[in-house]
Amino acid sequence: MHFAAFFFAVGGWILFAGAGALVGFRTSSAVTLVIALISGGFAGNVLWQNVHGETYDAVWSAPPDRPSSLRGKGAWTTGNAIVRVRSDGAIGYGLADGAKKWAFQAPGAQVVCAMSESADRAVGLLAYGREGAACEDVAAVDLGTGKGLWTSRVVQTTRTRQPDARGAIAATGDVAVLPAGKGLRGLDLRTGKARWAWNPPKGCAFVQGLNNLTASDKAIALTLWCGSDKYGAAVVDPGTGASRWATRLPTSAKVETAAVVSADPVVVHTKEGGERGTDQIVTFTPEGRQRAAFPTSTGNGDLEVTRTGFGGKPVSALQVQKDVIVSAVKGNREYSFERDIVGLTLEGRELWRVELGGGVNGLFTTSETVAVLNSRTLGDASQLTVLSINTGETIQQATLTMAAPENGLLLAASSYYLIVQDGEESDSAPVTVFHR
Repeated sequence: MHFAAFFFAVGGWILFAGAGALVGFRTSSAVTLVIALISGGFAGNVLWQNVHGETYDAVWSAPPDRPSSLRGKGAWTTGNAIVRVRSDGAIGYGLADGAKKWAFQAPGAQVVCAMSESADRAVGLLAYGREGAACEDVAAVDLGTGKGLWTSRVVQTTRTRQPDARGAIAATGDVAVLPAGKGLRGLDLRTGKARWAWNPPKGCAFVQGLNNLTASDKAIALTLWCGSDKYGAAVVDPGTGASRWATRLPTSAKVETAAVVSADPVVVHTKEGGERGTDQIVTFTPEGRQRAAFPTSTGNGDLEVTRTGFGGKPVSALQVQKDVIVSAVKGNREYSFERDIVGLTLEGRELWRVELGGGVNGLFTTSETVAVLNSRTLGDASQLTVLSINTGETIQQATLTMAAPENGLLLAASSYYLIVQDGEESDSAPVTVFHR
């Protein structure tokens, strides 16, 4: 049932009653009903659009994964295609019509366990290995054709914290960034030829972990383990591999998380263990000076920094664009499932806050806007809200005719919004596309 039908019925009932009163039921009931339904349909549609915005049906949906044991790992958009990465490789779909353009298969029974966050120059990086073992082989894939360009073995770091660590490979500009011993190495993104090698400061090592490495076109940012409970952050030039700066992170107890949220500007999330452990966001200037360190939990709620789902792509519920940090906030509303969206300065000062009618099922930011996907309480529909990233002002609201996935990626490309699911629900569409 279309959601506007509910408002159609409400408007129709109101106008039916009004029409009956005006004519004193002297005209036929049938004529009155027709007048009321026509008027009510218009009124209901106007009421619906004023409350929820336009309603959009899906342009296309990809068929469910088979076998159903496959899981989504992430997605890239490039040119006229959406590429969804899953356990056995990657599939490219036409952005406009959903036609399957190509498929890349991981060799043998290998399982994809990591991927580059971005796909610069239409080349994406996939890492795979035996299930439950080290993620030690990397392939570069041409996203225009689905063909493998080159493969390389990851040289394991001295202290790997988890075998299927996300955030261990990156693509930036024309460089592929891979772990190498205690440091990193840069390869030509299209040919795989060695470009540079980077070694960390003495006594430190890059550790493959959850989101411990990310890159922009201007910088590679990573966290370092420097012995015992000491951790640091470093920035490397993506073109030359030269060190720009390295510094200690402000931690004093056993660290559970030292994740890079953004490379430009550099923003790091650190979390210490224990009931008194510090959970904080640390920001840096371009020169490597600590700009601020502020807690993720305050009287105004808890910032949602990490997300579950998607075992291959670094996914953060906290995103950074220029000098604005955007995050969902929980714990300050009447119901536990309700969330706010906030914009913060790099010093942690709140710029704006928007209350949502439910949780956050997808978040996509650009330098100008914040798009938020959340569930509607009536039937199978989602609410899409687009805000100004600088002011929090609502730019657009729309209803999408599909239930919001619990673990989903919200992406935007060309004139489309894309919702990518992780495959936990075997009958769900892995990719669904709507017009913007």
